[in-house]
Amino acid sequence: MNTFLNVIATAATDLTGEAFRSARTRLADRRTWTDLVVSASQDQALLEALILEGLASYRPSGHPLGVVEAFRAEANLLHLRLESANAVGVLLDLLPYAEKRGTRRGVSGLQACVIGKQLELTASFGDKTGIRWNGADPKVRIHLQGDVLMETLLQARHERVIQERCTPHWVPGQRVAPLRRRPPLARDVIFQHRTSAQLASALVRRPRMWTAFAGNNGFAVSSAISEHGLDWVFVRSVAVGTVLHDERLVELLQDGIVGPNLQLLDHLCESDSCTLRFVGAVVRAEGWSGALTVRTEHGNSVTGSPGRALAVLGEVRAPSRPARRLGAERRSEPARCFVLTSGPLSREAVRGETAVTAVRLVTAWAAQGHVAAVLSIKHDDLDLSWYGRRNKAWPTGQMPRPTGHAARWNRLRLTPGSGEAWRASLNLGDGLFAVAEDGAIDAALGTARERCSRILVLDERPSSWSGGLANKGIDGVVFSFGASEYPRKTTTPAWRRAIDGDRAVGLAPEDSAALWRENHLGQNDLSRIPLVGLVLVRNHKKERESDAFTERVEYNLGRYGTPVLGWLPPAPADIHPLCSNMTKTALDHISQDDRVSEIAAASAIGDKLW
Repeated sequence: MNTFLNVIATAATDLTGEAFRSARTRLADRRTWTDLVVSASQDQALLEALILEGLASYRPSGHPLGVVEAFRAEANLLHLRLESANAVGVLLDLLPYAEKRGTRRGVSGLQACVIGKQLELTASFGDKTGIRWNGADPKVRIHLQGDVLMETLLQARHERVIQERCTPHWVPGQRVAPLRRRPPLARDVIFQHRTSAQLASALVRRPRMWTAFAGNNGFAVSSAISEHGLDWVFVRSVAVGTVLHDERLVELLQDGIVGPNLQLLDHLCESDSCTLRFVGAVVRAEGWSGALTVRTEHGNSVTGSPGRALAVLGEVRAPSRPARRLGAERRSEPARCFVLTSGPLSREAVRGETAVTAVRLVTAWAAQGHVAAVLSIKHDDLDLSWYGRRNKAWPTGQMPRPTGHAARWNRLRLTPGSGEAWRASLNLGDGLFAVAEDGAIDAALGTARERCSRILVLDERPSSWSGGLANKGIDGVVFSFGASEYPRKTTTPAWRRAIDGDRAVGLAPEDSAALWRENHLGQNDLSRIPLVGLVLVRNHKKERESDAFTERVEYNLGRYGTPVLGWLPPAPADIHPLCSNMTKTALDHISQDDRVSEIAAASAIGDKLW
C-alpha cells in the first residue's frame, strides 16, 4: 500500500469530509500531490460564493454552515452533502422570482432541478468580466442526509412563490428577459461576490476545517462591502475556559497543500476575543479582492468539540487529543544552510531550474526522515492588482498587504514518518531596486535553523553571487545546473581531417575534467564565492552510470576546486521550470523505481553536506 498516497488522502479528507477511499482514488492519478483540493473556475467560484452567502443565514445543529462534506470537486462542479432539509431551504430561497409589480428577487440566472435524489443548482451569469477559461456553466449538486426528497422541497418552494402571486424564474430552459439596468451595488449580489469569489469558494470546499479545533460550539458567517471588495467575517464561539488563540488555525489557513493558502494580515488578541485577518497569499487577478476575518469569542457553554488531529499539520491521531510528532523520532544533525544558485545575476535561482532542483532535494530528504526547507529570497512578486479594476466605480481601494518583510512558512510536501518538507518565501520589496532588509533575512534564517536541519536558500539578488549571504552564517554555496556526462574522447579538428582523417582522440580523466569544466563553468568566476560543490542534473535518462573513469574525472574536478556532490536523475519531462510549485518530486505520484533512485541520489548529496 502506498503510504505517501495514504497521507495526502487523509490530509484532504480532514478538511473536505470526503470518504477516504474516494479521495485516495481521486488523488492516485494526479500528476503532482500539491494543491490537493481542486480550485474552482471563475463562474463556479462565484456560484459557490453565493451558496456561502445563503448558508450564512442557516443555524446549523452539528456542522458549520450545515455542510457535512464537499466531495468530487472539479473546476465546474462541486457536490455538497447538507445535514438537514432546513439547510436546503435557505439555498432554495436564493432562487430568482419576480413580484407582481415586476421587482425581481433572488439571484438572477440561478436555476434548479432535481436529478435522481440530488438537487442541481446551475447558474448562467450574464455579466461576465475578465477572462473565462472554461465555457461550461457552473454546477453544484446538493445531497441530503435522511429520507426527505429533494423534489418535495423544490415543489414546496415553487408553490409558496405562486401563492404569493410571484413568478418563478428558476426553471431550466426558461428564457427570462435581461434587466434593463444594473441594480445598485447594495442589491447587486452577483457584482459584490465576484470580487472575492475565489476566497469564498476555497472556504466552501473545505467545510470540515472548523471542526478540527478544540472547544468549538458555535459558528456564524457574514459578509461586508469594503473599498477593496467583499470581506468575509467568521465568528467562532468556543467553550468557556478554551484558549482563544489557536496557532493551528493560523497554520491551516496559510497551508498551500490542502488549505486555502491565505496570508496573515494582522492579529489582535484581547481579553474577550482573538481577531485574525487573512488575505490571499499573492495579489491575484480575479476573485481574491477580499479579506477573511476570523474572530474567536467565548460562548455561554462550558462544553465544546474535542478537536481532531490534522495530517497536514504533521499531527497523529491520539486517544484523547491531537498530538504533534515527537522531535525525538527525527534524525539529529546540525542545522546548516547552503545557497543554491545557477550563476551570477540569474533569476533562475528562485523561478527556474534551480528552484526545481531545490524542491526535489528537500522533498527527498524529508522522505528519509529529515526536516528540510527551501527559503526563497525574492525582489518582488508580480502585482496584478490593476487587473479588472479599469473603468469601475467599485472596488476603489487597493487590497491591504502585511506590513514589513516576514517569511511565510508552508509545508512543501506531506510525508509519512517523521520527515518534514517546508517552503518559505521572503519578498524584500515592491520593486526591482528595493533595498533589502538585513533584519528580515536574519529573522528568516534564524527561524529556518530552529525549524529545520537541512536548509537550501534560493537568493535572486545580485549580491548573493558575490557572497552577499556569507556574513549571515551561510555554510557555503552550491552550484546547480543541468549537465552532460564527462567526455571520453574528442574529435580531430576540421583543419587536420584532410591530413589525419576523421578520427577520435581518447582523453585521460584529468583532460576530460579540464574540458568538461571549461565547457560548463568557463564563463563563471567561481573564485569570489565559498563554493562547496556542484549538484548536477542529468539531461538524459540513458546516460552512462558511474565507473572508474567517472570517479577519476570527479577526483580531478575536486582538485580544480569544483567538487561534484552528486547527480540527480533527469527532471520529469512534463514540468515547466517556471512552475516549481507544480514539480514532481520523490513524494509525488511517480513510479517506485524512480522514487528509489531519486531518494538515493539526494541522500548521497546530503551525506556530503551534513
